[in-house]
Amino acid sequence: MSNLTKFIKRELTYIRNKKYTGWIIDDVLPLILIFIAFYILGLFIPAGFDWIQYFSQGRVHPIWTPWTLDVVRFLNWPAVVGITGVAMIYRSRRFSHSVLPAILAILSLPTLWVIFMGNLDGIVLLGILLLPWGAPLALMKPQIAAFALLAKKNSIIAGLVWGALSLLIWGLWPLNFLMVLNPGWKVEWIQDISIFPWGLILALPLLWFSRGDEDLLMAAGSLATPHLFPYHFIVLMPSLARMKWPWAIATWIISWTPLLANWLGPTAWHFGNLMSFLFWGGIYFSRKASGQGRGNQLAAAVKS
Repeated sequence: MSNLTKFIKRELTYIRNKKYTGWIIDDVLPLILIFIAFYILGLFIPAGFDWIQYFSQGRVHPIWTPWTLDVVRFLNWPAVVGITGVAMIYRSRRFSHSVLPAILAILSLPTLWVIFMGNLDGIVLLGILLLPWGAPLALMKPQIAAFALLAKKNSIIAGLVWGALSLLIWGLWPLNFLMVLNPGWKVEWIQDISIFPWGLILALPLLWFSRGDEDLLMAAGSLATPHLFPYHFIVLMPSLARMKWPWAIATWIISWTPLLANWLGPTAWHFGNLMSFLFWGGIYFSRKASGQGRGNQLAAAVKS
């Protein structure tokens, strides 16, 4: 009996170790290699203005959430690039095995803007991937990412708990967001394309139809947020992998149109608002055409 018990334990250990090894090779190792590749790439990409003037100096603009510096103090610039690359590719691959959507996502204006400006939106995307535990990272820049927390009950609870905890630690920091409602804000920051409060007219019904879907909620929420730069759409770029190709290509092209402001004037920054509609329509109608319900679609995405 003792020998049989030892045999069973040995076989179970072998199977468990084999499964664990397979998980390491199939899932973890590729992510490590992707991080290393983007880390090396980050060594050759000059750190942008925001990293040099703010984050590396231990400073943040008042509109930033107060725990941002507690996150970035553990990182250098190449690590930020590495995290951005891993988050973009991993989220894209959850929806499609094709590498083309991931390439489009990386070579979009929002992604390149974030990287060459030296910003942290890639870490925010990582937070979305890690929800509900990633709520503190996702809420570092809540302009669009906060709406992703509405998709699941546990994410909502995590967001509320972290919000309450942050108030206890840092005080009434959300009041800093009121500065974006000052008329002088958009005079200084002409790239702010928020259409709040009028965007609520469209956002509220779209949020209703987006229930349970992180990407749809973020796309709808981008119409309601009171502060929005075109590069904030980086958190939605991996969702190109969820769209039919005509939608994906059209959305990728539109992502570049804010640059027309260099020739057409500041109003052309608002071409970026078209991304709200293309992301929402591209995901919603591509999903509907596939014949899958909301839950089945997300389940299939996670399994892939």
